[in-house]
Amino acid sequence: MRDWPALLLSFLAALAVWYSLKERAPVVERALSAPLQVVGLEGDRVAEGVPREVLLRLRGPAPLVEGTPPVSAYLDLSGAEGAFSREVRVAAPRGVEVLEVRPARVEGRGEALLSRPLPVEVLAQGVWVRTEPAFVEARGPRSQVEAAVAAVGLDQGEEVALTAFGPEGPLPAVTLSPPKARVVAREEPLFRKVLPLVLKAPEGLEVLDYAPKEVEVVGPREVLEGLEEVEARPQEGFRPGEVAGPFLLTLPPGVRPLGQVLGRARFALK
Repeated sequence: MRDWPALLLSFLAALAVWYSLKERAPVVERALSAPLQVVGLEGDRVAEGVPREVLLRLRGPAPLVEGTPPVSAYLDLSGAEGAFSREVRVAAPRGVEVLEVRPARVEGRGEALLSRPLPVEVLAQGVWVRTEPAFVEARGPRSQVEAAVAAVGLDQGEEVALTAFGPEGPLPAVTLSPPKARVVAREEPLFRKVLPLVLKAPEGLEVLDYAPKEVEVVGPREVLEGLEEVEARPQEGFRPGEVAGPFLLTLPPGVRPLGQVLGRARFALK
């Protein structure tokens, strides 16, 4: 350790050179975008109207400003309830001046988070697509989740990416879990039609009254377009008096009623 005075002198000389270079570094200006972090929100709330990034204009020594400067932008929403207007704050290293922040102030709204299931709808040409799962979990700001009507995707393969949609279009603030659905079947689309229900009694009996008088059926469009009425008969058979219970329907292939048709009828001997 007899050379420690020389070592100390060398260290001080190096430090002086470093400070000298730092002081002589050119001062530059630079514009860059930085992610905007939100702090101060409770776990069951979310902020609407907050941009993902802000634009910063910085001034300072080139070594500190060029490259990836250690700056961060954040929005403190502590205590924000409902509509808010808060200033964007920027943390920058000493010696770096923040000349401009755009936007400098953010206006938005704090909302509670909500979760609920949404049906999956896949848009396809000429077919009806069945998916697994048939429902997904939607989570996001209450106003958007309540407005959502379906998780919609395009039929472009065996897996379909989903987006929450409301009456006015997509809802980007709503996240879906899972975000994709698997196509398990592509079937001919079915259409609905309400048709008159007709009871035709066999020879020797006449129909006095019956209900219901109509039935709703589903089937291919081209088959339903040519169907004008549906003939029915009591499951228990025709007999004089009142008969109640399921009705059996005579329908073309591919057409079926929406649920079981329960009815009653009164017959009399001619």
